[in-house]
Amino acid sequence: MLRRAAAGARDFNRGEAATIRKVMGAIEGVSGKRMSEGFNEFNFSVGVFNCLFIAYVFGAHPEHIWLIYLVEGSYMIPRKFYNMWHARPMNQALYYLDFCWCMNFTAIFLIALLMLCGALAPDGGMVSDVAREAFFNALMGVACGTLMGANIILPFVACLFHDVNTMTGLFIHLMPPMVMYSFMWHSKDIRAAWPNIFHLTYMDNVHYFPREGPFFVPGTGLDSVAGNAIVLYLLWWIPYVCFMLLFGIDLPKKVRPDGTPRAPKWDTVFHSTMRQGVCITIGKVFRKRSREASLRQMEENDFDIVDFFIYMAFHMLAALSAFYLIGYPCFQCQEFHLFMLVFVAWLAVKRGASRYTYYTTKMYSRELKKQFGDILNKLE
Repeated sequence: MLRRAAAGARDFNRGEAATIRKVMGAIEGVSGKRMSEGFNEFNFSVGVFNCLFIAYVFGAHPEHIWLIYLVEGSYMIPRKFYNMWHARPMNQALYYLDFCWCMNFTAIFLIALLMLCGALAPDGGMVSDVAREAFFNALMGVACGTLMGANIILPFVACLFHDVNTMTGLFIHLMPPMVMYSFMWHSKDIRAAWPNIFHLTYMDNVHYFPREGPFFVPGTGLDSVAGNAIVLYLLWWIPYVCFMLLFGIDLPKKVRPDGTPRAPKWDTVFHSTMRQGVCITIGKVFRKRSREASLRQMEENDFDIVDFFIYMAFHMLAALSAFYLIGYPCFQCQEFHLFMLVFVAWLAVKRGASRYTYYTTKMYSRELKKQFGDILNKLE
């Protein structure tokens, strides 16, 4: 009997050891995943310092904030693209076709072009003041309207100091409104510091809406901020819709039309957004679709043209509404513009704090519960 008891104790100890090893392996796997994503002391320190540096320049030397946007954007955007290209299970490079990314590409390209023109022709003759004003009006409306609003409604716009992917997402949404704040309210300082690059001779004549009023036919009112911003939005919206209808909507599907499975390579922002629950909302409110049918679509990435047009209609409605509800007050009032910047920065910090709280507490407890729960279920 003593031998059987000893043998049972040894078996129990072996089982305990195996359980402990399994749980430790799972915890190490979670830690390793976070470390591979850049969660380390160096990245965290650089992220914190960079935020402090941007805040200092924005407050003390706003005439130079555009240069930080150009330099850091030229690094962060390609760096994130590299990560998106190598993302699994699907390549995320097509995310860069989304509106916010395209607007940042446009802004960075135009700033670089003005720098080049300023170096080659200091008198500014290579780019007319008419073109400069049109570009300024369009980007001002987009930055202070749509991009500012995106900071509020997009939950992934967060401040995670260690994560270059998340910080780049924050960068492309928050930095353009900050840069536009400096151009709108410190234009004299910018002209004095960079006379060969930014003329800004038209600043006193800029008006937000066409002289006919705030409501106008798209394509008209090109002497105003709203008129140019709406045209710029449509110059993105129409080609994007065409691309999605011709190619994009079928790229991430997991099932072919004949019912056979396929391994999709490319993902899109539309499909990613639909998988996050938007498909269920659209199905319930507009399509009278059952929750089970929406979940199946989310699993298979199988969304139809009606879903896509509902999604794009709300995208347009939100973007154009932001020109009126956020962009116009920012244009009219410096204090409101600054308040919005502080508010969206607070939102980003709050979201980041929630994520770090999860990393340091709930993430490991959840993994422990999962591992021990599986073991206890087997024993029962």
